[in-house]
Amino acid sequence: MSTQGSIMNVFDRQAKRMQKDRVAKGYNEEEASVFDYIKDEFGYRLSDRICDIKRNFKTVVDLGCGRGHVTKHLYKDMVETIYQCDISPLMLEQASISPDVPTHKMVVDEEFLPFDESSIDLVVSNLSLHWVNNLPGCLAQIRHILKNDCALVGSMFGGDTLYQLRVSLQLAEIEREGGFAPHISPFTTVSDLGNLLNRAGFTMLTIDIDDVTITYPSMFELMQDLKGMGENNCSWSRKPMLHRDTMIAAGAIYKEMYGNDKGIPATFQVINFIGWKPDPSQPKPAQRGSGEVSLKDLHRVEDLTKQIKELKDEGGSSPQQVDRLKTAAEQLEKDIQKASKIRTEPENNGDEDPRKS
Repeated sequence: MSTQGSIMNVFDRQAKRMQKDRVAKGYNEEEASVFDYIKDEFGYRLSDRICDIKRNFKTVVDLGCGRGHVTKHLYKDMVETIYQCDISPLMLEQASISPDVPTHKMVVDEEFLPFDESSIDLVVSNLSLHWVNNLPGCLAQIRHILKNDCALVGSMFGGDTLYQLRVSLQLAEIEREGGFAPHISPFTTVSDLGNLLNRAGFTMLTIDIDDVTITYPSMFELMQDLKGMGENNCSWSRKPMLHRDTMIAAGAIYKEMYGNDKGIPATFQVINFIGWKPDPSQPKPAQRGSGEVSLKDLHRVEDLTKQIKELKDEGGSSPQQVDRLKTAAEQLEKDIQKASKIRTEPENNGDEDPRKS
């Protein structure tokens, strides 16, 4: 691992391009589409998030498009023009396009974006940015090319992805070879990604996690599928090969520690995120000290709910009980209204904000 200034040079980008070119031709006598199941699933989910945003985006960049996992789900009521970008020419050549939106293909490295400042309305990235060396610089470039009040919508593999495989390989190498080397790419965490997006200048962040577990017959089928997806390791510190004994031991450890009657589970943790380029028209948070309700008083809602339940359970209908129930209900309603009130100071003259988290 080497450094260039403050930028970590972790991945061999040329090796990653070659890996993607290789799988575009088909892997292990299977068509490339056979291995698209994870990227297709999250490509569809990403397009669904775009559909939830109440806006028609004029110019869209699908960054690291792969075989068109997102673009093929975009329609003219969502976007007007799409630019598909990928580092692999062969992968880009096979990429599916939108059925009714003009789509242009460009060979682009995610670390060097060729678009003009403030020229793009939406940038989409589906399970691609985890191979970028200079992720802070990439996010800064994306913010640079976006127009004001426009969005980056994306997904990345998270830190718990393939933790079962990572643990099994490390234990097997320690047992058979007396040490271990990294065989799985380092992934980012939710907190790190949030910090990076803030540092790049994005606002109104929305971040959530999807955990998907897929069962394979054995560790070897899992590793074959990872190669077929073009997701095999390309870090500079990777070992050129795995010894046969180590592989067999890792497969046995994987099955012993995590296996079940159906096979072995593999976890794919995906971090979904949305960030907006700042604009004066966006809602602003209220100033410090302007709140009317203290969070420490929220426990009163639960207390009042218990009081009402107790009154209902007492039975009878005396005037005193009716008055107590009525007073408690009125107080509960007031407290809920105060606690749920969120004060903002928008500068858009009352117009509806088009974003939807």
